Amino acid sequence: MNPSTLSIPSNLSPSLRRLAESELALGNSILRIEDGVWSNCPLAIVFANPLHFTEAAAANLISNEIERWESRDPHYSIEAGFRDRESRHTIAGPFA
Repeated sequence: MNPSTLSIPSNLSPSLRRLAESELALGNSILRIEDGVWSNCPLAIVFANPLHFTEAAAANLISNEIERWESRDPHYSIEAGFRDRESRHTIAGPFA
C-alpha cells in the first residue's frame, strides 16, 4: 500500500490521535501501520519523517498519559515517538 493512502486507524487511542492528526497536518505521512504485531504494543503507527516533538509540546498536545520514547537499539528500527501508557499504542518516526 502506498504510504500516502494510509490513514489513522479508528482504534488509535484518543490522546495519540491528536498527535497523529497534527503530524499529518504538518506534512508528515504514515509509512506503515503495525496492528497486533507486538504484545507490548498492540498498535503502532510509523511516520515517514521524524515526529514534530517541539511543535506538539508547544500546541499542548501531550497529555499526562503520553510518554516520549526512543529506540537506538540497532536490532530494531532507530525511532523516536510517543506511547500511550494505558493502551500501549505508539506513534513513531525515524530518530532525528
